[in-house]
Amino acid sequence: MRFFLLLLALLCAVCALLVAWRFATLRSRGTTVSMRKLPASGEHGWRYGLLRYSGSTVEYFKLRSIVPFANVTFRRNEVQLRGHRELTVREASFLSPATRVVTMSCGEDTFEIALEPRAEMAFTAWVEAAPDARMDRIDAKSLRRKMSGNGQRS
Repeated sequence: MRFFLLLLALLCAVCALLVAWRFATLRSRGTTVSMRKLPASGEHGWRYGLLRYSGSTVEYFKLRSIVPFANVTFRRNEVQLRGHRELTVREASFLSPATRVVTMSCGEDTFEIALEPRAEMAFTAWVEAAPDARMDRIDAKSLRRKMSGNGQRS
């Protein structure tokens, strides 16, 4: 019984340290948002968290999570904006009144993100700044290697 209590205390201490670490490292390094995965009905599924931009990816960290890594990661070239909408009356009761909802898809998943006006502008600019896949330049040397079929340098 004593071993079980010691193990339980140790587990609680580790969880408390993870929560404190996550809170301290993420609190001032992101944009506060609410996000939910679609399909969702009514006002269900919203989760508070924050977005942290990192070059060509944006990471979403749930507020109530203790994992030391991002809960969801979006790659800029996979994100497509699907539209914007205002909050419903029920959503306005628990989200900030100035918030707008952005609908986006990433791969086969669709999400709604509730953002303040400045955060919405930043997120939209980040998505639109993605280079077009047609703009990728082909290196002549790598193209010659591919054409020769052996993968050796020419």
